[in-house]
Amino acid sequence: MRICGVIRKSLKEQFRSFWLLLLTVITAPFFVLVYDLITRSYVPVYDIMLINQDQGIKSALSSSCWGDSLVKALRNHKSNGWEISVTTDRTEAERKLKNRKADMLMIIPEEFSLSLFALKSGTNTKPFDLEFLGNITDMNYVISAILTYSFVSDFIISETGTKPLFNFIETPLGSSGQLTDFEIAVPGLIIFSIIMLMLTASVAMMTEVENKTMLRLKLSKVTTFELMGGITIVQILVGFISVFLTMGVAAALGFRFQGSVVPVALTILLTTISIIAFSLFIAAFSKTVTQVLIIGNFPLFIFMFFTGAMFPIQIKPWFTAGGYQISIISLMSPAHSVSALNKLLIMQESFHAIVPELLCLILLCILYFTLGIWIYRIRHMKSYQ
Repeated sequence: MRICGVIRKSLKEQFRSFWLLLLTVITAPFFVLVYDLITRSYVPVYDIMLINQDQGIKSALSSSCWGDSLVKALRNHKSNGWEISVTTDRTEAERKLKNRKADMLMIIPEEFSLSLFALKSGTNTKPFDLEFLGNITDMNYVISAILTYSFVSDFIISETGTKPLFNFIETPLGSSGQLTDFEIAVPGLIIFSIIMLMLTASVAMMTEVENKTMLRLKLSKVTTFELMGGITIVQILVGFISVFLTMGVAAALGFRFQGSVVPVALTILLTTISIIAFSLFIAAFSKTVTQVLIIGNFPLFIFMFFTGAMFPIQIKPWFTAGGYQISIISLMSPAHSVSALNKLLIMQESFHAIVPELLCLILLCILYFTLGIWIYRIRHMKSYQ
């Protein structure tokens, strides 16, 4: 039957477009994985730190410290999905908050026990201060603050039998209390504009092969370093144009740049170089520009959704090096770039704070270029040597 012949022919043609077929059949399963990761990232676990400054009450007959009792009660209460840790160093606690190793810090004041004793005896009319510290635009902080505020209120009622009397003081980290949700998203979108270089850089490298210009380049004694160096410089210019356009549109819509120019520019430069270096892998495993546009979608999707560029993501770290968490997403350079820009533009941190991110970006640039050039030479330049 002629239809069987058509079916056989169509199957052969389909398998000749293998990468397009692969993209078609795995895109939906990939997004299932993405949504699963999203839901796992929002498992209700809230890391709350406590600084107990309560001096307690001391008398000739007895002594008591309601601050210790509150800490114990918080630790024993597990139904809210929080994890409680106690510290005495406010500076270290703020550093953990800025590095997203914790969601909130609550400071129990020195006069906590005295205030509760006076409240219980009916002689207290002056409220005490209860300070909450964190990134107030982060949903984990908001939920942690609500749960903790409610728990403290219930604790005071149960201990004193009266309505709690305290001032709730909220201290935002950096400029998080002044920024809108749109402004919070801009650092990730800036990195996303650089991720898009993955396609243009790969096409630029593949064009030399597809147009048969590789032979002319070799006859003119152009080295691999010179070839890749020239392509890299052009793509860096394209990357900075993309970033400037992205930031310009964001500024027109209300984004306010509040960081130091040099650290931000250095982060963008290293990110751009790393993406260009990674593009070598796409070009190496492609045979035509069309294949580049198909194959490039796989890492493009991964870098978009698994690095924090499009939405916050939390992955259990493999280990910690110098206080910096290393996980599976640490193998992707945009993850470090998003972290660095958040510190610079949102948390108002200095250059010193992003040194771990910059070191990771430099190491990944070296790794990507070393492996990428090696594979690219084997796949596309070996026949010209």
